[in-house]
Amino acid sequence: MGKERYYASSFIWSTLTKALNALVGFISVPLLIKQFGRADYGILTLALSFNAYMHLLDLGMNTGAVRFFSILKSSGETKKLDHVARTNLSFYSLIAVVNIVIVLAVAFWGEGLFSITHEQFMNLRWCLCGTAVLSLFSWTATAFNQLLVADFQMAFTMKMSLVGVVLKIILIIVTLKASLSLPTYFFLLTLITASLIIPFSWKCLHDNLLRTLRPAGYWKEFKPALVFSLAIFALSFFQMTATESRPLVLGIFVPDAADALTDYKIISVVPMLIITIGGTLSGIFLPNTSELVAKNDRAGIERFAYKWTRYTSILANLLCVPFILCAKEVICAYVGSQNAHLSIWMIIWCVTVLLQIHTTPGNSLVLAFGKTKALVLTTAVSCFASIALNAFFARQLGVGSAVLAYFIYVVIIIGLYYVHYYKSLLDLSRKKLFSTFILPTLAAIVTLIPCVLLVHLDISIFGDINERLAYILICLLKTAIWIIPYVAILLITGLIKPSEFKGLLGK
Repeated sequence: MGKERYYASSFIWSTLTKALNALVGFISVPLLIKQFGRADYGILTLALSFNAYMHLLDLGMNTGAVRFFSILKSSGETKKLDHVARTNLSFYSLIAVVNIVIVLAVAFWGEGLFSITHEQFMNLRWCLCGTAVLSLFSWTATAFNQLLVADFQMAFTMKMSLVGVVLKIILIIVTLKASLSLPTYFFLLTLITASLIIPFSWKCLHDNLLRTLRPAGYWKEFKPALVFSLAIFALSFFQMTATESRPLVLGIFVPDAADALTDYKIISVVPMLIITIGGTLSGIFLPNTSELVAKNDRAGIERFAYKWTRYTSILANLLCVPFILCAKEVICAYVGSQNAHLSIWMIIWCVTVLLQIHTTPGNSLVLAFGKTKALVLTTAVSCFASIALNAFFARQLGVGSAVLAYFIYVVIIIGLYYVHYYKSLLDLSRKKLFSTFILPTLAAIVTLIPCVLLVHLDISIFGDINERLAYILICLLKTAIWIIPYVAILLITGLIKPSEFKGLLGK
């Protein structure tokens, strides 16, 4: 498979799967809140956040293993690839054991950690026990996934994940129709994810990537992959801590924690959808930037940085601005007008994501160079600062403290890129790079302001139709009023060049 076809296939299936998964989450939140109640749904958010945080245990292997497997496969070292891959299974089995111990410890002795009632903690306990039961399958599925990605089979893994999303839809329907309990729903949700081990392991055997599924102990051959991964681990640790600690901090410091966690889940769905698409771009960029850095292709690095920062910024605006413009309507359509007060926090979060996504190409170049010491230190400082701010303001601002704390975290990281990395490491023009972000963003602001000041639509203009549908129609109208002149400006000013579209998914 050629590179362009691989990039296109990976992007399409990855974006489709992740977007559908986010859409399912978006639609299911109000339905599940109604099913379980606001307080108990907050417990589901807490369990999911705790489960996500446990993924730090992989010590960066998700990046290191893919890189090392790719090197072995390209050099034709199939025997060593088999040894290292099966040792990776042993590594993830050990992680699963550690995961089980931690989860069960919290489940049985962690009631005092969270500001929730005893009955709510009992639900959390059963959710965590379900996670413990399935940990071994969930973690080893990750090891098979890494091997397939290294074999340029990301499209296959995304297709299987898409099947998992369809199963989640079925589970939600069954939960609503059969009134499943919260622990039962969470267990079946975790089971769907863990079941990916079946197609992933079969594909690895079928394509002769592994000779057997038996874990191995070739730790000497495995060591280079682990060493590289540990270098990435510190960065991943602070990044994930800054992200996943927010609901955990709310659960600890907000008096009515379950309610605040439900608010957090409501406003998080849209930003997480946007971040998901941004993450898809990151996975596609890294192989290309690694090749450019390996060849020391200065001209190629500059073309990549300026071109892709421009297009990434345009994409970020197209994704974020409609939700900034229609935040109130989105919230009202989503979970009812009684939650409209949360729209300001969704707006701030979307602005934060817009700023964050535009640095994706630069981040890929920094990772390709491997010079991450300053980034790790800055990420650590900003991570702890954001956690402290979240904890300090949690009682006064509720869910708003988590949003503002993350905004500070992102701004500090972006500052490092512009102050240090873009010039000192990448030898790029900071002014030119910033212009590739700010010009599309200014165009978005110029077209956004008239929409905010002049376009005032009320659901009453649609008569007696369903209130949710009326809010959705308002969102579509306001988005169209903004997006048409925005795209026109991009074309007129040359920020979008149709001649470049043909090569967008290639080099």
